[in-house]
Amino acid sequence: MKKLNRTAALAATAVFFFMGVTIPSIALAAGPSAINLLSASNFTILSQTGITETGGHTTAITGNIGSSPITAAAMNDVFCSQINGTIYGVNAAYVGSGSQTCFAGNPPLSNKTFVDTAVLDMVTAYNDAAGRTLPDGTELFAGNLGGQTFAPGLYKWSTNVSIPTDVTLSGGVNDVWIFQIAGNLSIASGASVPAGIKVNLVGGAQAGNVFWQVGGGTGATLGTFSTFNGTILSATQVIIQTGAVLNGRALAQTQVTLDANQISTPALVIAPVSVPGFALNSSGTGSSGSGSSTRGPRSDVETTSASTSPAAVVNAVSPTSADIMIDISGAYAPSFPNAGLSGETSPKNMIVFSIIMLSLSSIFAFSATRAFSKR
Repeated sequence: MKKLNRTAALAATAVFFFMGVTIPSIALAAGPSAINLLSASNFTILSQTGITETGGHTTAITGNIGSSPITAAAMNDVFCSQINGTIYGVNAAYVGSGSQTCFAGNPPLSNKTFVDTAVLDMVTAYNDAAGRTLPDGTELFAGNLGGQTFAPGLYKWSTNVSIPTDVTLSGGVNDVWIFQIAGNLSIASGASVPAGIKVNLVGGAQAGNVFWQVGGGTGATLGTFSTFNGTILSATQVIIQTGAVLNGRALAQTQVTLDANQISTPALVIAPVSVPGFALNSSGTGSSGSGSSTRGPRSDVETTSASTSPAAVVNAVSPTSADIMIDISGAYAPSFPNAGLSGETSPKNMIVFSIIMLSLSSIFAFSATRAFSKR
């Protein structure tokens, strides 16, 4: 009978232990929490004073574009033949090439509201990026990023930043980079796209997790035939010169200028990473949870159940802290504020909860074993 009681105690302990370690499935992401673009994430190009094309209408855009509060006529240089997406305007003034099949204006009012809200959210996202504190590096390389490799993190400059030669961002699928630039941002020109200057992503790093906040009066300039990765949040304009490639977004509080470019917003993939001692969630659903947050999850997110590990970083630019993302019973929470977790549950609270569950399991096992052994 005593042996049977001990067996029952061990079985109960196993059940409680299983509950304690599988309720939270934790994924680690290096760097800061991502910038939540809110409804601005619906746009590849967004501006307040217009979008112009100087390259003979040869720019190819994958994604939506829009401008507010300026008239939709300020986007006439972009033809429907150039865009795989929709042009959103605040009125019905868009003419383009004469075809308006890609245009969504006002009326109906909902189209105006859509782009108006996106512009407001763009400014909110810019302020979020500009307001981040505790950078992992400040004034690095005197603002000359050429030839450098950056680990995930928050980096800050009070000057202009230039990229005269290739720069590399090395990290995992879920890792985040934020570049706070008080001045202007420029990447140098090249003779062709293969030979052009590039922002390279290695180790699984994704353009959707890279944010360039640019506060200078000239804004961001992507040189001829350069290749740029990430979301540009500019306080003024974004100039994309002849043949340049943008994998990301151009979100400008004045204008965006195009010239025979290739512009697209790659889908962001989230890959949960199992932590030793914790069970990897097997649902692979990547849903945002059941919370009632009005900000909600990033809308540019896809999910995968594949695990990943960050690549080694060559240079010595390496943050010391990591952000933690939580997968609660199949509900994945992206790494940014107000992600939709019920009650805005924090990662620290979930870790504490896990420790408490494990402790209770141990106490229960000890108490049960003593009680049964006395019989």
